[in-house]
Amino acid sequence: QDPTDVAEYTLRDTNRMIEEFMLLANQSVATKILQTFPMFGVLRRHPPPKDEALKTMKKLLAKHGIDDFKYGSNKELGDSLTKAVKADDPYFNTLVRMMATRCMNQAVYFCTGEVQPALYSHFGLAMERYTHFTSPIRRYADVLVHRLLAASLGISPLPEQLQSKPVISEQCDKINVKHRMAQWAGRASADLHTFMYFNSKGKQSAEGVVTRVRRSGLQVVVQRFGIEGVVPMLEADWDVDEEQQLVTSRADSSVTIGIFRRIVVNIEADNTDFRNRTRLTFERVVTEAERREAFEKVEEKRKQVQKEMFPDRLVPEAN
Repeated sequence: QDPTDVAEYTLRDTNRMIEEFMLLANQSVATKILQTFPMFGVLRRHPPPKDEALKTMKKLLAKHGIDDFKYGSNKELGDSLTKAVKADDPYFNTLVRMMATRCMNQAVYFCTGEVQPALYSHFGLAMERYTHFTSPIRRYADVLVHRLLAASLGISPLPEQLQSKPVISEQCDKINVKHRMAQWAGRASADLHTFMYFNSKGKQSAEGVVTRVRRSGLQVVVQRFGIEGVVPMLEADWDVDEEQQLVTSRADSSVTIGIFRRIVVNIEADNTDFRNRTRLTFERVVTEAERREAFEKVEEKRKQVQKEMFPDRLVPEAN
């Protein structure tokens, strides 16, 4: 059966609460197995983000009124992301966080006996020690960690395979490769089902937000469907400036499109050469009046949901 809809996944407070407990459990287990087996632990580390990418992001945000974007530490970056908001654009902070994610390096599993302790930390979670323990039914790294934890608690002996640094290190390398392959497979699956949806529904029109300007076109996020793609901008019609992250109409130089600008795109399935792609094409720029009207509708809906779900949070508004 073809998909009936495509939408962005919504995180609720209960999701965040459970996630917080899982993070704390993983952190506690990481500390325990490292104390017991300092040479044979299986932890997960996350190096600091790419400095040049964050510098570029800082310049882009400065053009949009965000002048105090700092990233000297994970706390500074976290605080900067929290402050990066616009009262008239509820989706702005989400976009900024998406851009920051692209500046990050990949987190990896490693054997503690093969890496210097100074490199153990997890930047994204602001934790000195971290591992994956909570999902052994779907991740093999968690299975290894369960065996290490059981041995550290005296429940069972440590398997011989987990008493060799080269063996553990090789296993971590394999897990890292498989993890990346699983990510690619997940994205390919989402892309295929998105194609199937638009193939059955036909051409659709929706509003998108520009998150990056490339020589090949505009990187656009379409919030309605939770999808992202490149919108080609023909060189005959548009002048693309990657350094300034701006495209300018050749027919009318007053028409420009930059980061965070809203545009209307056409979305349709494209099975050329059996590639099963979802193609985005440019239709027009969203006017300021349209943007304000859309914001008012979103704000009205948000207040209604808040009134129904969280009546205790309501604050009397000025007349």
